[in-house]
Amino acid sequence: MTKDLVTGTLVTCLAVTVCALVPIAGLMGAALIPVPLIYYRVKIGRAGRIIALAAAGYILLLGGGIEFFFFGALLLIGILMGELMERNWPLEKMTAVICGAVLAAAAVGLYVFSLAADQGMLETLDIGVRRQLELTVRLYREMGLPQEQVVFIEDGLDLIRQVMIGMLPALVIGSTLISVWVCLLTARPVLRRRGLPFPDYGALDQWRAPEMLVWGAIASGVLLLLPNLAAKTVGLNGLAVLTIVYFFQGMAIVAYFLQKKQVPRIARVVLYGLIALQQILMLAVAGVGFFDTWFNFRKIGKPLAPA
Repeated sequence: MTKDLVTGTLVTCLAVTVCALVPIAGLMGAALIPVPLIYYRVKIGRAGRIIALAAAGYILLLGGGIEFFFFGALLLIGILMGELMERNWPLEKMTAVICGAVLAAAAVGLYVFSLAADQGMLETLDIGVRRQLELTVRLYREMGLPQEQVVFIEDGLDLIRQVMIGMLPALVIGSTLISVWVCLLTARPVLRRRGLPFPDYGALDQWRAPEMLVWGAIASGVLLLLPNLAAKTVGLNGLAVLTIVYFFQGMAIVAYFLQKKQVPRIARVVLYGLIALQQILMLAVAGVGFFDTWFNFRKIGKPLAPA
C-alpha cells in the first residue's frame, strides 16, 4: 500500500506540475488529473484519500490564487468520483453531487481567500479573473495568434471579465461536468484492464438526460427574454450548463450510430476531433441531444418491429 501511496502522489503531483507550467498541456490534459485519484481510491480503498491531501498540500506550495481553486477542484472531483463509484451511486446522482460539492467548495474557498487578503469577495474574484485573462492573452501570443486578433481580445478584456464573473456558476459547473465525463471515459477502461471494479452504468451510447431538464432549458430561455439583468444572468447560466448536458447526449447518439454503422476507429477519432475543435459542430451535436427528447433517434425503450 505504501508503494501505491507514493506512486499515486508522485503521478498526481507530476500531472499538476505539467499542467501548471505548460499552458497548452493545462488546456488539453487538466481534465485527466482526477484519473490517478480515482484509480488509487478504487485500488487501495480509503487510504487513497491521503494522495488527494498530499497533492493539495503540494498545490499550496506552488502558490495560491486561482490556480489553487482550479487544481483543488480537480482533486475534489477525483476523490469524490472514487468514493461514490465505490458505493455504486447512479451516474446522474453522482454527477449532480460532485457539481454541487465543487461549487460549494469554490464559494467557501473564495470567501476564505477574500478574508485573508482583506478584500471583498467580488474584488478578489475580479482580480483573479483579470489575472487569468492576462495569462490567456499571453498564451495566445506564444501560440502565434495573429496580432490583430490578440489586440481585439485585449480591447474587449473588460467586457469579457464582466461576462465571466456573471457566468462563473456555469463555468464551474460546466467544467466539472466535462471533467467528470472525460474521467469516466478514461477510468473505465483503465480499471477494467487492471481487473478493478467499475460500476455498471450500462452502455454509455444509450445514455439520455432526464426528461425534466427540458423544462429547465425552456425556463432559462424565458428568463433571457426578460429585461431584468439578474434574470438574464440566471437564464444564461442555466442555458450554458444544459447545453453541455445535451452535448453529452448528442455525443452518445453520435457514438451509437458510428457503432451501428461499424465506422472504423480512425474515422471516429477524426470525427470526434472535428467536433471538439469546431464550435458549430458542438452546438449542432447539443441540438441533436436536445431534440432527442422528442424524436428518440436511437429508439430507446421502443419494442423491436416484428420480423
